[in-house]
Amino acid sequence: MTRTRPGDFSPQADAYARARPGYPPELVALLIELLGVEPGAAVADLGAGTGLFTEALVRHALRVTAIEPNAAMRARAPAIDGVEWLAGTFEQTGLAAASQSWIVAAQAFHWADPERALPELRRALVPCGRLTVLWNNRDVAASPVLTFTRELIEDLVPGFDEGYRDRDWWGVLTSTGHFGAPFELDVPHVVTMDVERYLNLWRSHNLLNAAAGPERMRGLLAAIAARLDDAERVDVPYVCRAWTVTATAR
Repeated sequence: MTRTRPGDFSPQADAYARARPGYPPELVALLIELLGVEPGAAVADLGAGTGLFTEALVRHALRVTAIEPNAAMRARAPAIDGVEWLAGTFEQTGLAAASQSWIVAAQAFHWADPERALPELRRALVPCGRLTVLWNNRDVAASPVLTFTRELIEDLVPGFDEGYRDRDWWGVLTSTGHFGAPFELDVPHVVTMDVERYLNLWRSHNLLNAAAGPERMRGLLAAIAARLDDAERVDVPYVCRAWTVTATAR
């Protein structure tokens, strides 16, 4: 198991492609309806990873630019007709000015430097364009499997904290004055996995792998596998939470 550096998903790319959950279609459809995003509109998916949210956008006939800095992650994205891939970042997207109607970041904006990223994202948006950031948050309280996994993590990596799920994202997104008029959507959903996929879910966790190191991660995965020895399937509940803001006047 390769030692992981925070933010470098290269060691996790295979597990990420195999295990990460998608996003509830009803949330994507509702966002598109509420924001008035028309078919064919130019949309950028920032921190696109292996293209999970990119695929959801393409299903709505949007013209998508997927931006992902990690080559290993881009290499594991499926071929998606009509999608342009760029090796940019939140702070340097590579997008032309006023070229995008909507910018989204699924399970990714916590890696951004808001002071540099937010002006860059407004620059790339059309006037009054929208920015949506969203995360699949595991609903630990609703799941015995997630509860014992959380307990195992605390035993093996005491004090581990992902450091972003409880952040004041309204405050962050409006902190530079480049965006305002926030609103939030929450959609619960459940992803059913076999045990190997559930193990890969944790293998794909960059911050946990970096904090634990290879030896403790092996111990964690072995302990989870032992607890699930008789299980065929695991139901993993999530709440997909999306925050949307509007670009302010330049």
